[in-house]
Amino acid sequence: MSKTRPVVAEDLLRIRLPGDVHITPDGRLIVFVEKWIDAEENKNRSRIRAVRPEGGDTFDLTAGENDASPRISPDGSRLAFLRKGTEDPQIWILPLQGGEAWQLTRVRGGVEEMAWSPDGHALAFTANLDAHGIVAEDAEKEKDLFLRHTVEVKVITELAHKLDGEGYFRQRRPCLCIIEAISQAVPQQLTTPPHRAFEPRFTPDGREIVFASRRTEDYDRYLDENLLYRIPSTGGDAVALTGPGAFEPTPSTHGIAYGCYDPQADGYDNSRLCVLPPLGGEPREVAPDFDHTLGNATVCDLPAPRSGGFTWSEDGGSLLAIASIRGTAQLCRFDVASGAVEQLTEGRHVVYAYAVGGGRTALAVSTPMDPGNIYVLEDGRLRRMTDVNREFFAQVETSEPVFFEASADEGHTVDTWVIRPLHAPEGEKLPAVLMIHGGPMSMYSHTYFFEFQLMAANGMGVVYTNPRGSQGYGRAFCEAIRYEWGNLDLKDIYTGLDAALTRHPWIDSERLGVGGGSYGGYMTNWILGHTDRFQAAVSGRSVVDWRAMVGTGDGGWDWTRRAGGVPPWVDDAWYRQQSPITYVENIKTPLLIENQEGDLRCPLEQGMMLYTAVKWLNKAPVRFVRYPDEFHGMNRTGKPWNRVHRLREMRDWYIQYLQPKD
Repeated sequence: MSKTRPVVAEDLLRIRLPGDVHITPDGRLIVFVEKWIDAEENKNRSRIRAVRPEGGDTFDLTAGENDASPRISPDGSRLAFLRKGTEDPQIWILPLQGGEAWQLTRVRGGVEEMAWSPDGHALAFTANLDAHGIVAEDAEKEKDLFLRHTVEVKVITELAHKLDGEGYFRQRRPCLCIIEAISQAVPQQLTTPPHRAFEPRFTPDGREIVFASRRTEDYDRYLDENLLYRIPSTGGDAVALTGPGAFEPTPSTHGIAYGCYDPQADGYDNSRLCVLPPLGGEPREVAPDFDHTLGNATVCDLPAPRSGGFTWSEDGGSLLAIASIRGTAQLCRFDVASGAVEQLTEGRHVVYAYAVGGGRTALAVSTPMDPGNIYVLEDGRLRRMTDVNREFFAQVETSEPVFFEASADEGHTVDTWVIRPLHAPEGEKLPAVLMIHGGPMSMYSHTYFFEFQLMAANGMGVVYTNPRGSQGYGRAFCEAIRYEWGNLDLKDIYTGLDAALTRHPWIDSERLGVGGGSYGGYMTNWILGHTDRFQAAVSGRSVVDWRAMVGTGDGGWDWTRRAGGVPPWVDDAWYRQQSPITYVENIKTPLLIENQEGDLRCPLEQGMMLYTAVKWLNKAPVRFVRYPDEFHGMNRTGKPWNRVHRLREMRDWYIQYLQPKD
């Protein structure tokens, strides 16, 4: 008799997620971050662990409750990492040959990112600083009572003044700093607010630091369109190296590799690989014919710590990077001279972190049956080094997704997955839920999705697709819906659903649910305003009215470009046509709406607007669930018990309205 059981919502609290992998220069030690949930304290935790490529058990390197971002020194003797206790995250140093970890920085505002200097004598880092500059974390409180007790007041003077997941900027900004890696060292601040600094990397000689920022006069208009800059590591003026649309600088003696994209494409673009010559000059795009986006575009509800960026070969002839390719994420090698691309990993999986050292390549990989584990790549094959969820999967069952390509009338195919309910009786018609991913410039992939497994454990199938607008299928595929949602993307979604109904006759076409979050919530709202095909719906953190989004979202003014550059106060025709609220009187499907009260991407008012209209019209049952102190990504990184609550709400809603009809 099997000892396994279907998953329940509370099982979310038991899953461990390894990632952010690194390897010592001699290749003898793989270091990674492992995330887990402290159910008693209702908090997400992380620690740094290690495993030896030759084999053996994993072991802890750090003992803190919130240790992350490991960075191995160039000689492999020390590990820098971020520890967050009761105060802001700070840099700690751990001798890898033995000894206790010790605290390097004590900066009020905390540290976000860091990188070792080539000689291992210093670390560049970004810290959240205000006009006072670097202040010790144990400095006296503000003595002025007025200032002390009005610190939470927000005075806004910039267009970009908030970011979902981060909150309102106030006066603190990530600034570039440098510190010697010795006890009692005093950090030096290299940049100042209001500009924001990211991704610091030393040049090979250690004399300069390359970083991403936007130090132009319009810095507060296009928050995510960064340029690369260089600045002397001793301090001085920052000099721009690229135009907007640059990220992840990777300096070497062979040049500076970095990711690039077209800022005017509104995200409907492939991020690509570029190289700046070592002696200066114009940047050159590597592999311009490679029609897939760099990085991992996967969307899932169990995000493990990612890492990797770009890695130069010793001779400078090639670069490694992760690329999103048709529902997978693979490690690829890019030939700098010819532009040829070699896919180093194969299979239906997602590579979400990697590192190279001592002739070895370590990776973090997830599959449809496994949220993630650490592997080494040997002769083109993956050898698993960890089994972090062994106890979990020894007790619970997983329904393996069935993948196929549905043929669209226009000649392309739509990647589609179907998950069958566990222990479903043969010959019996069963309900199913059509799930739509967010973005839309992301993708479903061959990875483990807890939410879908919960549906399957409760007698419901799941159908999910990558329609036009998704990443991983080329720029034209993604860009096809740039100016209009709810047309070509919906055709592809229905193409996948209809093919699933044909291929899997156990799906009851009269008991279909639909749901999604963010763009998936938008599409759910849109579908309900245009059809009665579905019997239940769940719309999460969605767009309802584009006119309001332009003024309230954390980057809402950028949406005017999708409307031909015309703002809604000049002409709101496009905004009305593209807004689900325009069609709200057609909604007759039972609808559950969930929103996070601190969502700055799709603000709470969007869900409130939809709920009020549906409730007032009284044509369909509607329920509204609000989660306090949560941002847009709550389903992935929010408070654990809020995530469980959301899963229960979804499960119960679908069960209630997808029951067999009398």
